[in-house]
Amino acid sequence: MISQKLKSQLKMLVGVGLVVGLAACTTAEKISVLPKPAIQLLEEVPATPGKASIAYSKYQLENGLTVILAPDHSDPLVHVDVTYHVGSAREVEGKSGFAHFFEHMMFQGSKHVGDQQHFKMITEAGGSLNGTTNRDRTNYFETVPSNQLEKVLWLESDRMGYLLEAVSQRKFEIQRDTVKNERAQNYENRPYGLMWERMGEALYPSDHPYSWQTIGYVEDLDRVDVNDLKAFFLRWYGPNNAVLTIGGDFEKEQALEWIEKYFGPIPRGPEVESAPKQPAVLPEDRYMTTEDRIQQPMLLIGWPTNYQGAEGNENIDMLARVLGSGRNSILYQKLVKTEKALDAGAFHQCAELACNFFVYVMADSSKRADLSPLYDEVMGILDGLKPEDIDPDFLKQVQGRAEADSVFALQSVRGKVTQLASNQTFYDQPDRLQTELDKLGKVTPDSVYKAYQTYIPNKHKVALSVVPRGKLELAAREATFDTPPRNLPEQKPILDSELDYRFVEDTFDRSKVPEAQGRYTVLCRSCIASIWTTILRC
Repeated sequence: MISQKLKSQLKMLVGVGLVVGLAACTTAEKISVLPKPAIQLLEEVPATPGKASIAYSKYQLENGLTVILAPDHSDPLVHVDVTYHVGSAREVEGKSGFAHFFEHMMFQGSKHVGDQQHFKMITEAGGSLNGTTNRDRTNYFETVPSNQLEKVLWLESDRMGYLLEAVSQRKFEIQRDTVKNERAQNYENRPYGLMWERMGEALYPSDHPYSWQTIGYVEDLDRVDVNDLKAFFLRWYGPNNAVLTIGGDFEKEQALEWIEKYFGPIPRGPEVESAPKQPAVLPEDRYMTTEDRIQQPMLLIGWPTNYQGAEGNENIDMLARVLGSGRNSILYQKLVKTEKALDAGAFHQCAELACNFFVYVMADSSKRADLSPLYDEVMGILDGLKPEDIDPDFLKQVQGRAEADSVFALQSVRGKVTQLASNQTFYDQPDRLQTELDKLGKVTPDSVYKAYQTYIPNKHKVALSVVPRGKLELAAREATFDTPPRNLPEQKPILDSELDYRFVEDTFDRSKVPEAQGRYTVLCRSCIASIWTTILRC
């Protein structure tokens, strides 16, 4: 065990800069006290004592980039998130999968960053990175030692402003094959992998952006070329459609100076309007059956509800937990505990444009695998739900669990940054967790039952049976709906001359990779060993 004396000695070494000196850290340039006029402070919000809140400052650059800064000096790390308000919902029929495709392309180098160099620079700096795409947004994020912040901002700004200069037909074709392989591996050849694609096709009309999955259709990827991809980037990946969020150990003034330097020259993209809310509307009950390489048949039932952020969503969320979350839930007690099913549950899946309530149940193939009696059981439970079935004590339990999940997500710098970035992107309100928790605290058995009455009984639904291949007789009901053939619009090639390129005009040498700044540096193992040897000899 390290003695208090040794701890003090190490702390003193760091304090006087010996650790940094061993790592050959460069000295930071003198910084300005105030942000440059090109960056406008929109709001500065302190943390509220006793509340689940995050202190932050929100700015906007002249090009429309929204910036959120949330310093936290508890650990020598920073987490950087760039969220673009574009996902598969911004695609058009016949050109699905573009947003996810770009998640791949954004890691293939930009004008001043070579192929695979983004990964290499971050990992060599001791950091981690990734990107994710869903229906409504795409984000890229890095966690690095705090002295690497400038390098991360340089990297992210280069792919925002200079990506297309490194995009080629060869890279496009390589990544297209990668995406097609990903679809085959994670969807087509994975048990139950196409279940959600089939459900989306039944819930929504073919021109609804939620009718296809983020991965897209292979035939759509095969019918486009690199200029289609460039056009998608030019339409949606401008700074005015992005949120840059930084949390962790950094100084705001220095961060703002770097942000203005690297992101400020990037031209504004086309204006982006909010997409209209489009909850699903079903004209009738729809029964579907799909065959898969599985042993245990699965039944998935979906009811349209509303959209993300709608009033009353907390009641539907708690209805799902009361019905299908944990061993004390209604579905578990009546189906799993009684050995009528292997598994059963419920959840409320929400996205920006539409939400749906789902119930699932898995049959036991070692007993009776027929989904028909399970469907009758599930619908009997749901149609016969009474106010007294919403147990107040269990409701309090699941409310507490939901609150704890939300609060625990803020324990890490990454969790805080993710919360701020997401809420800014979708609500223009970075720190709204306490608002959600306040709504959650007002949920009662009566409000949960009213939500149930609004969306479940006598409402149209989709019931999807997933059965083993060649076992159509195990379906819950005879199929009344099948995915209609896709009538794709004619594909017109986009000429390079038709692309409205945006060019960045810098006043500095962007090809120069920023060096580590500040007082923290990733140390080589021999340096660390040398430091500890020196201390232990004292």
